[in-house]
Amino acid sequence: MKFLYLIIFTAFFMSCKPKNIKIPVNDNPGLHEIWDNSPVYILRKIEGEDTIADIKLGQTISSTKWLVAVDKRLTLKQLLPAFKKLYSKRRKVSIHSDGKGKLYFSYMDSLQHKVSFVEATDLNLIPDIYTSEKYFKQYTQADPEFKKLHLYFYPDKIVLNDSIKLNSDVSKKELLKTIKGVENQHDTMFYKIYLNFDKQTNFDRFLNYYTFIKNNTLPKKQLSSKIFIFTP
Repeated sequence: MKFLYLIIFTAFFMSCKPKNIKIPVNDNPGLHEIWDNSPVYILRKIEGEDTIADIKLGQTISSTKWLVAVDKRLTLKQLLPAFKKLYSKRRKVSIHSDGKGKLYFSYMDSLQHKVSFVEATDLNLIPDIYTSEKYFKQYTQADPEFKKLHLYFYPDKIVLNDSIKLNSDVSKKELLKTIKGVENQHDTMFYKIYLNFDKQTNFDRFLNYYTFIKNNTLPKKQLSSKIFIFTP
C-alpha cells in the first residue's frame, strides 16, 4: 500500500508540474515521500533580452511543507531575487504559521528514476559581497567553535581552502576523499564546511553538489546553512 501511495504521489507531482520547467537530475539519494505539502514552481522566463526566474507562490499553504521545483537552467544570479521572496514568505510569522515551516527542493533521482526531495529549510544565501573566507575575516567571532573548510565551485575547477585545486569534473568519490583529508587526525575541533558558488552556476550543478555534501556528512564535519554566491 505504501508503494502504491508513492506511485500516486509521483504521478500527481509530475502531472501538476508545468511543462516548460526542466527539473534537476542527479544521482544523489533523497526523500521520496513528503505528505501535507504545497508545490512551488520557479520557472525560466524570457523577457526581451533578459532571462529571469519567475516564481509561482499563489497556491502555497503556510501550514504545509513546501516542495520547490526550480528550472535547472537558471543561474544562481538569476535565482537570488526569487529565493529572497521564497524564503521571506516561508519564514513569515502569522496566525497560521510560526515561520518554521519546512522547505524542500525537488529533483529527479537518476539512479532510482523517482522524483526526490532534499531539505533546504535553513539555507542562508549570501550574495556577491563575500566569499566565506572574506566573511570570516570581517566577522571573526562567527562560528568560533568550528574550524572552517571553504569549498569553492568555479566553472572549470573546485578549490578547497584556496590551496587544493581539483578539476570541475572530478568524481564525487575523489571530492569526498579530498574533503576528508583536510582533517588533522590529532585535531579535536569540529569543522564546518562552507560552500561557495560562482553566481553563474546553474541550479542543476548547485543542487547536485549541495545534496551530495549534505548527504555525506563526515566525522567531525558538518555542512553550514550559509551558502555564499560570489563574483569571480
